[in-house]
Amino acid sequence: MFRTAFRRKSGAGASAQAMADAIRADERRRQHRTAAWALPAAILPSAGLGYLAATSTNWYAGTAVISVITVLALSRIYRTKGSTWATGAAGERKTARILAPLVWCGLGLWIVLHDRAIPRSRANIDTLVVARFGLANVDSKTFKSKKSKVRLDAQGHLWYGRFSLQRKLETVVWESNRAAEILGYPVRPIIAVHHAAIPPGGLISGGVTIIQAGELRRYLRSLPKEPGWNRARVRQVALLAEQMLPPAA
Repeated sequence: MFRTAFRRKSGAGASAQAMADAIRADERRRQHRTAAWALPAAILPSAGLGYLAATSTNWYAGTAVISVITVLALSRIYRTKGSTWATGAAGERKTARILAPLVWCGLGLWIVLHDRAIPRSRANIDTLVVARFGLANVDSKTFKSKKSKVRLDAQGHLWYGRFSLQRKLETVVWESNRAAEILGYPVRPIIAVHHAAIPPGGLISGGVTIIQAGELRRYLRSLPKEPGWNRARVRQVALLAEQMLPPAA
């Protein structure tokens, strides 16, 4: 049962992607409604301009005018703004790819669960790592600007550029504490940052380790091993987490 559960397709970013897909579907429905009246409104004048172009030059020019105006209207109606949910889901999948070699080469000493729901709440854990150091809740954060930096101010508060990340820190701590209560083992909170710059060696704020996603694998390997956390314990705790923290999607 355990082996079958962990061989299924990865759920990294599944719930975030589901939200992104739902938002995109709603956006597309609104675009279809707009197109129903906007396209005729655009095509009728373009037909007139096309006719003038055809009569003054040739029918190729008239067809080109109509085609260009129609394409411009369609691109304007159906353009998408993008979604922070889709960006977040992509970040979670990147984190999964970064951690995959630990599972492949770990001989059962590394087990990674993705997108796990926290019972009786709307929260979810992006990535739960079970290894000889114990448990870690890895929360993926993807920032589009590669120029902005993640930093601590003089009071120890976490910022991304001019945006405060304190609320996100508090959320990660709460998720880790709830998972620890459910599983009966401490859960280490970690934020893995994609793209934005972080000082070498990472940051620590409010008990949360904040590191560049590319350094995540090295950091986890460097954590001290907990006594008694052998292959059997890792497998046992991972199975418990699989049962107690169901897939969020």
